Amino acid sequence: MIIKTLKARILRALKSSLPAAGADSPPTKPSVHTDAFSDDASFFDAREPETPTKGRRHPSSSPEPLDAWELVDQDGRAVPAPPAGDPVPAPDPLLGFPARCPPGGERGVVLYTTTLRGVRRTFEDCNGVRALLENLAVAFQERDVSMDRGLRDQLWAVTGEKAVPPRLFVRGRDVGGAAQVLALHEEGRLVPLLLPSVAAPDEKPPAAGRGGKCEACGGLRFVVCGECDGSRKVFDGARGGAARCRACNENGLVMCPLCL
Repeated sequence: MIIKTLKARILRALKSSLPAAGADSPPTKPSVHTDAFSDDASFFDAREPETPTKGRRHPSSSPEPLDAWELVDQDGRAVPAPPAGDPVPAPDPLLGFPARCPPGGERGVVLYTTTLRGVRRTFEDCNGVRALLENLAVAFQERDVSMDRGLRDQLWAVTGEKAVPPRLFVRGRDVGGAAQVLALHEEGRLVPLLLPSVAAPDEKPPAAGRGGKCEACGGLRFVVCGECDGSRKVFDGARGGAARCRACNENGLVMCPLCL
């Protein structure tokens, strides 16, 4: 009802504003398009057309090339642009790990483990990290602290604490224990750390025999001392009696020379 009343008032106002015409002249129709008032919703919803803004630029997804004058330092000196053909070498991922190098581990992979089953969790962690490196075909040196007390003291001296195996060192960097190594492998960051030590798929270690184990020690990393035959005693000519063998450990064993 209100819309019809408003429309009638607008029509009367438009008719009254037109000049009066003669009797002979035909009545002129108001210059109002009836289509504009045929739909009430179109009348009240009428909007002015939007004019496009001039000079508007859409952001481009590709970066703009740098000009030669933009390659300058703070002092205004020109900075040479890097050559397009030479890729920038990626930083060594090992730089983010502490620099702790065990003896003889500057260029290789050293894993401290234990085969002692006294602590089940430690024993299983050592087996897990060892199996992971073997599946990745990594050439590494395993040092069993349960077979040689000197290796345990060596691990403690390198880490500066009474570290519990397993402990992985890569080219003089302390990668960490079982939790750290497995987390790196799940994130895909372990293989780049071991790339120089990973062998080709068809390549085997020089001492590997059937089953991928060393032919000399059978994968135990230790062999019987050749000087005392495991008795830990040798004949001392100066004293005229037996003396302690200095070549082997407390178990009469030495590290396998083929696995070193």
